[in-house]
Amino acid sequence: MGCSAPTATRTSFSAPGGSEITAVYSRASKDYVRDQNPDGSFEPETYVLKNGGNFGGPRYDPTQDKLSFEDVSRVIAKALAAQNYVPSEDPATTDLVILVYWGATIVPDDVNPVNQRTSGALMEQADRTPGNLAGANPVDIAAKERPLTQAADSAHSEASIDALVNARSANILGYTAEILGTSQRDPKMNTLRDEVEQNRYYVVLLAYDYQVARESRRQPKLIWETRFSIPERHNDFEKAFPMMAAIAARYFGQDSPGLIHHNLGEAHVEVGELKVLGVGSEKNEPPDKGSKAP
Repeated sequence: MGCSAPTATRTSFSAPGGSEITAVYSRASKDYVRDQNPDGSFEPETYVLKNGGNFGGPRYDPTQDKLSFEDVSRVIAKALAAQNYVPSEDPATTDLVILVYWGATIVPDDVNPVNQRTSGALMEQADRTPGNLAGANPVDIAAKERPLTQAADSAHSEASIDALVNARSANILGYTAEILGTSQRDPKMNTLRDEVEQNRYYVVLLAYDYQVARESRRQPKLIWETRFSIPERHNDFEKAFPMMAAIAARYFGQDSPGLIHHNLGEAHVEVGELKVLGVGSEKNEPPDKGSKAP
């Protein structure tokens, strides 16, 4: 990297006011270098924004679902400007195309509520079967054991589905590398799991080389990505979003020191008028590691 990453504290697992904590993960290509001025500021780079889409969440949320791409772009443009990324009007000289995704994660209980799971019903059925089977005939024994076996099989299947749902959320939120690098015996693993297993508002920015995307049919290389999120519970996305973006902007185009957390109280932003929204307005595939450029 041609510049130093901003000072930050690694993920805090005992920070107060957890509902106001923004998690940020940012990564840049090793060959992406931004020129700097003598005062340490970055040389301008031009961009256009593209609507990756609002992927919503498991239920209607008026604090998020009413926002249009123009609303989201206005906030993102202000955050990008803080790092001297400048909106472009000339396709021939534009440096980056930045896909913008936003939404809320889905948790296992949204897919298969705990109180409606087959394994639970089978366990209840087994509990209703008389427990003292001493001297019972094989038919009665089989009647007792069958729901227990079926409950165990269902629980195993449900756990596998839960793991897939959580893995997808971790990937979208930028938690995957932190989870894979943390020992199962490390106490912070429980916190990481708890955060992934809660509904979270997220925003994902994926920046690609605009000229390659414009002129080549090959999949352009991802230049940098930034993923930031906040718990859905007790938060209003529309109100929190500008502060979330201001915090995440510190890491645009850079590697964050792993998964980091910042309190929203550390950010202040005034969103002005957006002059250029960019190009395109279509919904692409979900913002996980397999996302593709336009």
